[in-house]
Amino acid sequence: MTPQIAISKDYFDAHNLLPASIQKKASSFVEKFQRDPTSNAINYEKIERARDPKVRSVRVDQSYRAIVVAPQQGNIYMLVWVDKHDEAYRWAEKRIFDVDAGGAVIFYQVEQRPSSELSAPPQTQVTNSPAVGLLADYSDKQLSELGAPRALFPALRALQNLADFEELAPHLPATLAESLHFLLAGLTIEEILEELTNPSVPHATPVLPIEPTEQPEEPKDFLKALQHPDSQRSFRIIQSEEELAEMLKAPLEQWRLFLHPTQRQLVQQTFRGPARVLGGAGTGKTVVLMHRAVHLAERVFNAPGDRILVTTYTRNLAHDIAEKIGKLSPSAARRIDALNLHRFALEFLKKQGRSRTAAHPAVVEELWKGVASRHKDYSASFYQQEWERVVQAHDCVTREDYFAAPRVGRGTRLNRTQKAQLWTIFEEYRVALQKRNVVEWADIVRDARLLLEHQPELSPYRAVLADEVQDFRPADLKLLRAIAPRAHNDLFVIGDGHQRIYGHKASLGKAGIDVRGRSRNLKINYRTTGKIRSFAVSLLEGQEIDDLDDGVDSLKGYQSLRTGVSPDIHLVNTPNQELELLQAQLEDWLEDGLKPEEICLAARSGKQRDDYVQQLGANGLTFCTIDADGDSVGRPGIRAATMHRLKGLEFRGVVLAGVHRGSVPLPIPQPDQASTEDHLLSERCLFYVAATRARERLLVTGRGERSEFL
Repeated sequence: MTPQIAISKDYFDAHNLLPASIQKKASSFVEKFQRDPTSNAINYEKIERARDPKVRSVRVDQSYRAIVVAPQQGNIYMLVWVDKHDEAYRWAEKRIFDVDAGGAVIFYQVEQRPSSELSAPPQTQVTNSPAVGLLADYSDKQLSELGAPRALFPALRALQNLADFEELAPHLPATLAESLHFLLAGLTIEEILEELTNPSVPHATPVLPIEPTEQPEEPKDFLKALQHPDSQRSFRIIQSEEELAEMLKAPLEQWRLFLHPTQRQLVQQTFRGPARVLGGAGTGKTVVLMHRAVHLAERVFNAPGDRILVTTYTRNLAHDIAEKIGKLSPSAARRIDALNLHRFALEFLKKQGRSRTAAHPAVVEELWKGVASRHKDYSASFYQQEWERVVQAHDCVTREDYFAAPRVGRGTRLNRTQKAQLWTIFEEYRVALQKRNVVEWADIVRDARLLLEHQPELSPYRAVLADEVQDFRPADLKLLRAIAPRAHNDLFVIGDGHQRIYGHKASLGKAGIDVRGRSRNLKINYRTTGKIRSFAVSLLEGQEIDDLDDGVDSLKGYQSLRTGVSPDIHLVNTPNQELELLQAQLEDWLEDGLKPEEICLAARSGKQRDDYVQQLGANGLTFCTIDADGDSVGRPGIRAATMHRLKGLEFRGVVLAGVHRGSVPLPIPQPDQASTEDHLLSERCLFYVAATRARERLLVTGRGERSEFL
């Protein structure tokens, strides 16, 4: 059998921290290693103090070593770390690599201890430790059910508080660390096992002795174990030299290679109809969508002429997804169109000989001001919002349609006579649009939907995948249903009502998208540290959030796997004091090693953003503004954005500036109770979205009177 190699996620993490000159040498070594790991030119050195006899060191150059696990069976070599000689040896000495009871590869760190301390009870004995420590309420058997090897029991029993656990977690098997995060967050063991849906953690994992018995163990087949979904979250078996070269030529984007088992299940599952995925910010929903689009293009809808649509509400997110799918699979990307829904509708109508011109927002605003100047019963904003959120959102084309349309969140009550009067004003506005030879985007969406409903064969797609559907209007969801032919794997929608920032609220079921029995809720936040996540979640405490259908969503069990530092919140007295604070903090982050493109300064409005950029730029900082088409790779400078433009992006450090009363939340004109509540919830969701763009550091600044959200 030809030798094979697998590379761990940890190896890539270590490789990316090497000096550039050493990265080049390490890449050269890995390429030779992949061609033949049994070559005599590769000198395997035993690490005398290693707890695991399978661990070996190999030379990268005079000063650097790579760490390899060479199992006794399976003809597989696992490349797991690279570092300076002494640091690499210290890393390897404490690691153990094994195959768990479910058949997946696990690895963890143990402290060196004298052999006299390693006595173990008989293998059949299950102990219940005394009621002390963080995990005192859980028996050894229960810890085993969560995937804890017996060798880790002493370390787990020694935990006294959450800080101890956070320090230990990075050294535990990944599944065990996740399980314990959930356990300490209040989930039951049964809920955890159901949530992780992880076959490598059976409900009755055998309790293993701390050390092997005197009878030698049968060699374990690591090559087979690496095929397990839970192994694939941490290891990648290299299939070709071309694949390896692609991985090593640039800093690796981990999402391209490593998926959590629950994510991989969603990517590969066959759904007998539309499917929905929910999840808090940072849970990898968009990663799942991109991998699933590639999977469908390569494995399911791969006949000549088959095409797949990936769509979103905003242009910048569609642009970002298109770029990433191109990196994930260039061949599949040629058959995947990543377009925001408005652009799809416009281009589809154009191909059918029905070109439309969308009205510029400034034109729309001008026309509504004209309406309000002639009809003074309500403000221009009231007329426009009634039109957009009721008439257009629910596809009202007749007065009777408007009479029957729901007005949830509109606040101001209207009787039938008032609605009839408003309808004549709406008709007047429609005529004004026609005189300009323009239509609204909602009209373009409606025209595309009606055409597809009457001629479904015109749809160019076999499947549709939609991201951020919490921001779609009811009419938009109806268009999604019309584009996708009714079949297995036809519609895959992803969203989170906690991130609804455009005020639209729609039900999948009422739009004809039936997801009953085909829904999943992701819980693990891979992006944001626990303290930033807690701050963001607190913004929505006590708010009832829908599940994109007619139920209620919850962030119960939503957990980050890193604690991190608390958000830094500063309220000062004057604009100059805020600018001084921002200048100092941004310079500190840059000195700490954050790259300009890893930092984003965001404000509630475009004018606020531009003011900060102008004034801070005059003091020597360079900025790059994120516009509607997304963030162009390669442009220099700290990123600057409105809070809305942060959707779909992430940064190591985020600054939310101008968070004070009168700015966040943005005041609402002519408020009443219902419309105010709806507006404030939307503003809270926007702040939640902006805060959860931060991976490691979050600074919130304001001046004058404190925002009610803080």
